[in-house]
Amino acid sequence: MKKNLFNRLPEELTERIIAKLPISSVFDCRCVCKQWYKLLKSNSFLELWNQISPRDLWFLVYHTCRIVAAYSPTSGNWNNLPLYDRCSLDSSQVLLLASSGGLLCFRNRNSDYPTLIVCNPVTSSYRILPDMPQVRYIDIVGMIAMSSSTAADSYKILVTGTSEPASNESITEVYDSRTGIWEQQCCSDQEFLQFWYEVHAIWHDGFFYCLATPLNTSQGYRLIAYDMEKRVWVDLNVKMPFGDIRCPSLLICQGKLYLAGKIVEDYLIRSICIWKLNLEKLRWVKVVEMPDEVLKKIHSPHSVLIQCQGHGDLMCFSTHRGWQSIIYNFVERSWHWLPENEICVRSKSQAMGRNNLVGLLYEPSLSARV
Repeated sequence: MKKNLFNRLPEELTERIIAKLPISSVFDCRCVCKQWYKLLKSNSFLELWNQISPRDLWFLVYHTCRIVAAYSPTSGNWNNLPLYDRCSLDSSQVLLLASSGGLLCFRNRNSDYPTLIVCNPVTSSYRILPDMPQVRYIDIVGMIAMSSSTAADSYKILVTGTSEPASNESITEVYDSRTGIWEQQCCSDQEFLQFWYEVHAIWHDGFFYCLATPLNTSQGYRLIAYDMEKRVWVDLNVKMPFGDIRCPSLLICQGKLYLAGKIVEDYLIRSICIWKLNLEKLRWVKVVEMPDEVLKKIHSPHSVLIQCQGHGDLMCFSTHRGWQSIIYNFVERSWHWLPENEICVRSKSQAMGRNNLVGLLYEPSLSARV
């Protein structure tokens, strides 16, 4: 009946009705017939959608072999997204690395030559990027969509790594979707770019920021940044908070750079804190500490993984034990638990690993082009 109804409506009216539907409805194939798909790809509809469709940014919290669990703070609901099927990907063969402007960036697993894949799950479109000219071992990945007033027109992906596993020379290459090619932007033998493992860089005001854990230093985590204009990595020499910080997350909230993580003493979690960067004094300032009653609910040996992501006034903490997530609201200065996800209820006996936690933001978009 729904199909017949929309078939009888004038196309312009149909466009306006569909443009106001929640973006999550597009993921449900049962709600979208072939005529709808044809309409969704038309220029007139995409222009209208960008103008009147409500924006909704989701927290990608964790994934299973089939779905990625995304929480919408706007609706207060979970959306279990079949991202891998939508992008024609095998979840056992790829890792989700970055997200920006409605696009997701994946890397293939267990290969001598890393390949990056950019997808738009809403439109089921994807692009396999050309091989990087020199980087074979990735240390840092960052992604930024370059948006106009109405849509994400293009994107850039930054990769820093080495050509050989034992190399001390870090190479930074940037992919630009407008040209479709990689460009080598800098080479450096700085110690702070020699990493233990792959890290995610976040974008803020012309810089990619990330937390480095250099191989040959006892100084712990260091905040570093890549200046896209000057094409250079810099160590910001920011003093890290006192204590043994584990599972740190770097994020942007309220237009500021924040750090979140747990502090461990004697192999136990003593606190989970949020710090804000004071650029003038080059140090992290504690903003809030998780209350004891909340901490006790997720308390577990130091091996428990904590993943954090933030946007606007909200910061979401998730753990791989018990499928739990809690949000801190900066304006209300309050903590509240996320509702149970139906997938979690069926999977409580299963423990997640490090790779099951996602910790990315995602804004579904019909107009983002791969």
